[in-house]
Amino acid sequence: MEEKTAVLPFSSATKTDGLLFVSGQGGLDPATGKVVGASLEEQTAQTMDNIKTILAEHGLSFSHVKKVNIYLSQRGLYSAFNELYAHYFQAPYPARTTVYCDLNYDLLVEIDVIASLK
Repeated sequence: MEEKTAVLPFSSATKTDGLLFVSGQGGLDPATGKVVGASLEEQTAQTMDNIKTILAEHGLSFSHVKKVNIYLSQRGLYSAFNELYAHYFQAPYPARTTVYCDLNYDLLVEIDVIASLK
């Protein structure tokens, strides 16, 4: 029996005024809706893959990203996350905000981005 994922009341991305707003993505496998691992490394890699896929659907890449919002479940993950994050973006880096909070599905990280369509 196949597991069905819930249809949630938001889009994975929306375009307006030359910008693409990508909804918060976490370390969930899009095919199963399950968290991909218990480590920050695994969840960050899946999160960034999810964002990369959504950007690519609109003909964009990480180089188009202008703003990043990061949500971490623990303040202690900040340094390790920065090391992982540096593999995805190059200078000049996008503007960025980091917030510490509870996340759905017991995720360690969630990320949303705003990208230029140009």
